[in-house]
Amino acid sequence: MDVTEVLNSNFSIIHAERIETPSEFADCAETFSIRYRSDDFEVEGYAAIPKTFSGKLPVIIFNRGGNREFGRLIPEKVCKYAVYGYAVFGSQYRGNCGGTGQEEFGGSDVNDIINLTTIALEMPFTRNDGVFMVGHSRGGMMTYIACTRDDRIIAATVGSGIADSIMMYETREESMKDVYKELVGGAPADCPEEFYKRSAVKWAGDVKPPILICQGTDDWRVVPQQAYETDRALEKAGKEHKLIVYQGADHSLKGTSYNSDVVDWFRQHDSYLK
Repeated sequence: MDVTEVLNSNFSIIHAERIETPSEFADCAETFSIRYRSDDFEVEGYAAIPKTFSGKLPVIIFNRGGNREFGRLIPEKVCKYAVYGYAVFGSQYRGNCGGTGQEEFGGSDVNDIINLTTIALEMPFTRNDGVFMVGHSRGGMMTYIACTRDDRIIAATVGSGIADSIMMYETREESMKDVYKELVGGAPADCPEEFYKRSAVKWAGDVKPPILICQGTDDWRVVPQQAYETDRALEKAGKEHKLIVYQGADHSLKGTSYNSDVVDWFRQHDSYLK
């Protein structure tokens, strides 16, 4: 199968091309850059698949952190899950890295995830039963929101994820406050509804799939209290979930079992493996 040709044959993909796979994954993954349609915009992203596979692949949608060019998606982020046997798709979100439009830090740019999910499920090499979703930091916020809107998400994981935008605003430095002012519309007092929409802790009962929360105790970017309070809110709402706390881990969760914990969670909820 010529995967580049298959990607380019999808109506919603404007252009796709094979790119060099990062050296640490070169023996077991293939990587592609994609530019796709989302609403009225063109959005950049990446896809990765195992180098060899049989049958159809389960899908992971990976949601990056950061904003604009900061924290942009890099090929390594999709490759690290492809090596576990998944077709992985990730977005830069609208307006970023050469895409058109303007990101909204958890506003209409959530559509870029949902539209990418549709594209991933249309591929002839993927299973069409749904997707798994993982988001880190700001990508965790995007994941929480998508999990209230899209029934196709089988299970999700949030790593070091924003779950309370008011707390995020109040506990961070001026540059992070500026992100909210520039992309969301102001401070919490200026646009309370927008902050509410970006705070899963306020509407945990609306989350549909089982969700894993992964959090480091030494994270100063997204303080652990956000994860703890979301854990309690999901528990109160009767939602299937799990909280894993990594002692001494920072925002990156490097040096922990994070990646394998993500995959274990997805495998636990994969009906094909039961």
